[in-house]
Amino acid sequence: MKIVIASEGISASIDRLRSAHPDVEVVVPDSDAEFAEVVGDAEVVFDPFRRPGGLAACKSAKWVQTGGAGVEKAPLGEVKSRGITLTNAAGVHAIPVADTAMALLLGVARRLNWAVRNHLAHCWAPDRGTYELVGKTAGLIALGGIGIEVARRLKGFQMRIIGVDVDPGITSEFVDEVRHVDELGWLLGQSDVVVVCAPDTPATHHMFNSTTFAQMKQGSIFVNVSRGGLTRTPDLIAALDSGHLWGAGLDVVDEEPLGQGDPLWRREDVLITPHIGGASTARDERLADLFIDNVGRYKSGRPLRNVVDLGEGY
Repeated sequence: MKIVIASEGISASIDRLRSAHPDVEVVVPDSDAEFAEVVGDAEVVFDPFRRPGGLAACKSAKWVQTGGAGVEKAPLGEVKSRGITLTNAAGVHAIPVADTAMALLLGVARRLNWAVRNHLAHCWAPDRGTYELVGKTAGLIALGGIGIEVARRLKGFQMRIIGVDVDPGITSEFVDEVRHVDELGWLLGQSDVVVVCAPDTPATHHMFNSTTFAQMKQGSIFVNVSRGGLTRTPDLIAALDSGHLWGAGLDVVDEEPLGQGDPLWRREDVLITPHIGGASTARDERLADLFIDNVGRYKSGRPLRNVVDLGEGY
């Protein structure tokens, strides 16, 4: 069996991959030209979508592993028509993304954007008001790996944690109540803080819009650490302008990169990080662990982890 590693996501762990599976030919092309030369007869390809030719060059592929959790930019129609199994990296980024969610939430609650602006201006300004989390309710949109890790952290603030998910049967010691995503309105009306952890699919795209923002509690905080496509940015700005929302923490936005003239940059009630939620020194090792395990499963005919439902898009 031949595996082509098409991106740098696990480059530091190639020796570990080869040691775990010495019967497998592992090829790591150094250039786009070499990728095109070697990938045609590969049965398994790691993260080919960023290479010129992408999936089309993977003529013999039966299984493709992505380096990220989201697959909204992958050619899912082609993957499906060719009968290729697609697996993603869901769970690999859960810890750093949850940490980022907490950093954004606390930054918004404690007005750190305003404080840093004053810091840079050498201005010792009076308190503009802060938002205390203890005893409040946090609502999580999707309870996968990221959602559960966020819940774990929020519990340390003595918050009530509720969530919605396509699987309302999910249970966790960190989540007090789970309902189906069809009951999103219930969650929004209950929550002082809303944290979005869901994938961007046709069903979830722009799920946060003027209607859903209006359903959120007066003075609540909105945090998005999953995909910017879930939020309609003009509607978020309108909800902030009206004072309906206390503030927003965004690691992702609808159009990335965010333009220099975008009005979000100028807001003291919005804290922005440039889609770095998954960044971690441990990320590549976790990704390699997942792939090495999945290679073993693939060889033995066992079910793979993180198989993408091509119809649902996650």
